[in-house]
Amino acid sequence: MNKEILLVAETVSNEKGVSRDVIFEAIELALAAATKKRFKEDDVDIRVEIDRESGDYRSFRRWLVVPDEELYEFGRQLTLDEAHEEDKSLQLGDTYEEEVESVAFGRIAAQTAKQVIVQKVREAERAQIIEEYEDRVGELISGIVKAAYLDADTMRPKRIPSSIFGDNQS
Repeated sequence: MNKEILLVAETVSNEKGVSRDVIFEAIELALAAATKKRFKEDDVDIRVEIDRESGDYRSFRRWLVVPDEELYEFGRQLTLDEAHEEDKSLQLGDTYEEEVESVAFGRIAAQTAKQVIVQKVREAERAQIIEEYEDRVGELISGIVKAAYLDADTMRPKRIPSSIFGDNQS
């Protein structure tokens, strides 16, 4: 499984022109979401760390250390006294982490990972396009529209009922 994570990150990175780090972050988020589902009773904070060289991953449950009077999220926060029982060096605002069993990367986790990866890749592609053209604001640029998504209700009164547009048509 570990080599598969590296292969997915490399393949998607090369196909989409997105950095491997973006893909690894997406996989980590997906694994964290899948691990979170194991804790049905609590709203928990999970962090997953993937070794970029071996593909091994570890999962951690995290708690934020807060004053006693600010404890609102039982699955995500610890009081200072509770934190000191675990580690005397923890202070207010620190995060306490405990390693938990990593979820098996099964069908559900793979489906969640796919959704998260697709979303992150789209965001990265949009960011690249914006970065490419942001310094050209106000310039006249010509190009070909490959896809256009129109709201049918607003366009209906303005078009002929059976019209279909092809390349270089408007």
